[in-house]
Amino acid sequence: MLKYLKRGPGFYGYLWRLTGPIALQNLITFSLGLIDTLMVSWLGNTQMAAVTTANVPVFLLISIVFGVQSGLGILVSQYWGKKDMESISRAIGVAAMLGTGITLVLALVLFLWPVQIMDLLSNKHELSVLGAPYLKLIGFSYVFNMLSSIYASAQRSVENTTFGMKLFGFSTLVNTGLNYLLIFGHGGFPALGVAGAAIATLLARVSEFVICVVCAVRSRVIPLDLTALLHPGMDMARRFLKYASPVVLNEAA
Repeated sequence: MLKYLKRGPGFYGYLWRLTGPIALQNLITFSLGLIDTLMVSWLGNTQMAAVTTANVPVFLLISIVFGVQSGLGILVSQYWGKKDMESISRAIGVAAMLGTGITLVLALVLFLWPVQIMDLLSNKHELSVLGAPYLKLIGFSYVFNMLSSIYASAQRSVENTTFGMKLFGFSTLVNTGLNYLLIFGHGGFPALGVAGAAIATLLARVSEFVICVVCAVRSRVIPLDLTALLHPGMDMARRFLKYASPVVLNEAA
């Protein structure tokens, strides 16, 4: 078995250039909720506990985003090898429609019943009331994150592995800066506390989405076919579900 570890010169350097940015991207993605929790903790232990509890159902949204982008990555990699750009647009279209639909429904559930959902996760009702403003908004941030993650996954599958790392690194910096301004009321902004952390995350996710739209319009590597993107067809939907649904179900479980 060890003999298979011996590769030609440059192989492991190329492997690191591919996998390193992906690993950093995933680390940055999962650290966003941690940053909110850490900065809110400066307000007090009660506020930190409220945000920590509110982030529990958010992991379901993260799992769905991961599953959708994983399924898309499989399809785009295949079509990139064939240089079938129309099918890449169709795959992105299916992922965007299904992923956005699912996350939007869950975001609405979190928005309409934040206290009730948090009561299921905590035996302290005061934490549910305190964390409800955060939970009401944070779900919508993942609607935008779904779309940006889909585009980042497509870029990664056409060998541009640094795109997602740069994108989510930028949004993390934006989120951290806005947290400082909106949680504590610096720079003339109102001190919004827990709600400020959610607004900061939402605005950071919107910035991701805007960058992806600009890059998608200008990209020459994967120029999007708007007709195929908006009308991907049932055949592509079936292919996408074949690859994405097992990942989504596994992550959710």
